[in-house]
Amino acid sequence: MQCRMCGCEFDPDQIPNRGCANCGKNCDSVVHCPECGYGNYVNYDQEFEFISKLKDKFKHIKKN
Repeated sequence: MQCRMCGCEFDPDQIPNRGCANCGKNCDSVVHCPECGYGNYVNYDQEFEFISKLKDKFKHIKKN
């Protein structure tokens, strides 16, 4: 995974407690960057990929 704030590459499975500082919030869908602490949403990459594919389909339909 790449941090969207600082660009640090890291494996979310290798970070203890998902990098959470135990603030009391539910961070099940967030992995905090080990470098800057930014909360990266795990599902963001999947959603972005879906939106990109959908956008490409619309471009293809518009050309025809």
